[in-house]
Amino acid sequence: MKNYIKTAEIIKVENYPYSFNLKTTLFDSIDFDLKKGYRHSKQTINPKTGKANKPKKSTYDPLLVRYYDENGHIKCINCHFNGDKEINEGTKFLAENFNLFTPIEISYLYNFIYKMAVVDYQATIIYGGSKSEDLKPLYTEFLTICKEAIKTGENVFNLLQLDTEAIDKTKPDNFNPFVIKQYERIV
Repeated sequence: MKNYIKTAEIIKVENYPYSFNLKTTLFDSIDFDLKKGYRHSKQTINPKTGKANKPKKSTYDPLLVRYYDENGHIKCINCHFNGDKEINEGTKFLAENFNLFTPIEISYLYNFIYKMAVVDYQATIIYGGSKSEDLKPLYTEFLTICKEAIKTGENVFNLLQLDTEAIDKTKPDNFNPFVIKQYERIV
């Protein structure tokens, strides 16, 4: 099991390598933006001047969590929630690590997962060939629980699991959304 770090925690690392033969202090943190998500941020102190250098920041991810690897180094993992299987993996992770996040982040995550489930529902119809009436019952409870959790902020991520096998069974065999169809000429 990985030793995860709370998203709001700033880690101070002493004797961090700087240039070829200097050491400095590093501040490692996660930036959170309600509209963009999470990004990793590192800022060092210039050992020659004692002033803070410009922070180095990653691009935004829907979910980004830091952890300590076996050598004690800080690493990151991310999740994008693209598709029903990734949504399930992400919600399982969030259920197990709920305490890593602030209440505003929990609300953001429920909202984001809700939107990604809607996108997955629509994409399964468009690119999988499933029928809306077959899929709707497979997503309704998930979306209802998610909507309620946005309001309450309670840890119900463990209840948010899509039935991937049932979703796959709604897809017709040999469906190809990119086949060009021939249409009759009207004129």
